[in-house]
Amino acid sequence: MDINAKGLQIGYGDCVVVKEMDVHICKNKITTIIGPNGSGKSTVLKAITRLLNYQKGMVQIDGRDLQSFGAKEFARRVGVLPQMHSAPADFRVKELVSYGRMPYQHLFSTRSAEDERIINEAMQATGTYHLRDKSIHELSGGESQRVWIATVLTQQPEILFLDEPTTYLDISHQIETMRMVKRLNRETGMGVVMVLHDLSHALEVSDHIIVIKNGKKYSEGTPTEVITHEMLRDVYQVDADIVHLSGREKPLIAFRELA
Repeated sequence: MDINAKGLQIGYGDCVVVKEMDVHICKNKITTIIGPNGSGKSTVLKAITRLLNYQKGMVQIDGRDLQSFGAKEFARRVGVLPQMHSAPADFRVKELVSYGRMPYQHLFSTRSAEDERIINEAMQATGTYHLRDKSIHELSGGESQRVWIATVLTQQPEILFLDEPTTYLDISHQIETMRMVKRLNRETGMGVVMVLHDLSHALEVSDHIIVIKNGKKYSEGTPTEVITHEMLRDVYQVDADIVHLSGREKPLIAFRELA
């Protein structure tokens, strides 16, 4: 499955946020979109996933126009977890996760044995099965994020979109979430597209990175091709060294002291 966006112009009313952008997303890879606050990262993700209409350009899935997909058909192929999400206070974990099966169900139908299997597998894959009878408001931030990811996984999407999935999480839960995302990608072949602020996480888990600056694509490529001293200075206005350590596959970002 490939998603191709060409010549995208996206905005809110008369305000243009993203200008003339091309994006190509492949299944099986982890693609991360990075850039400063207000650069248009989440705006691009929303346009590609139909959460926001684009003003110009086109988006195609396997050569077919994005708008030609029905809601259920689209949800069976593309899973989306926005930055902000909520559920009624009395929802239990398994009840919330089960809602991800709605694209496969008919009106007034009950969950099938196949639905139950997929719901349980999604909770097991995200380490939330033991939480299945808890209220979602009893959960920690990290637990809650894993439950929401499980909910999207029950859609069995070919590509999973995550908008800033580590926001508001402490460092241990950030690392836990990134490890889970990488494991799901490697074990299932499901593509993942994320918007991230943490460049170290992007460097560590991504196969492909897209850098956005001022609503335009600044660069894209592998993590080591894209995250460089020059990019950090030009896009983020910070000085940093890219440090390669013996025995470690990915380099580290060492930010220089503040003047």
